[in-house]
Amino acid sequence: MMADGSQVQARTLRAEATTGLEEAIRKLEAGSGEGLAVDLGNGRIARADSPRGNEGLLQRLRGHRMLLALAAGGADLSRFKAAPGEVQVALAVREILDAAARKA
Repeated sequence: MMADGSQVQARTLRAEATTGLEEAIRKLEAGSGEGLAVDLGNGRIARADSPRGNEGLLQRLRGHRMLLALAAGGADLSRFKAAPGEVQVALAVREILDAAARKA
């Protein structure tokens, strides 16, 4: 009911078929991930809606999986070695890493 006493018609949202993170990564790696809506949890959905399409979605999902593993303490980073010289990091990645460092 609105403040003026009028009623608002409620509409039911269509339930969207979503895919889990691991299954979505498998589908995208196999080249069969067209039109996916990926459930990231907490009401968040990822889609291939960037200019990079499915390739960009796959990269974002892999990054999300790595962040989940890091947050859970389950990521083994020992195989990664720092490159000699200065490491080049994209601006968006640098912002994420800076925010994570401030939070820690």
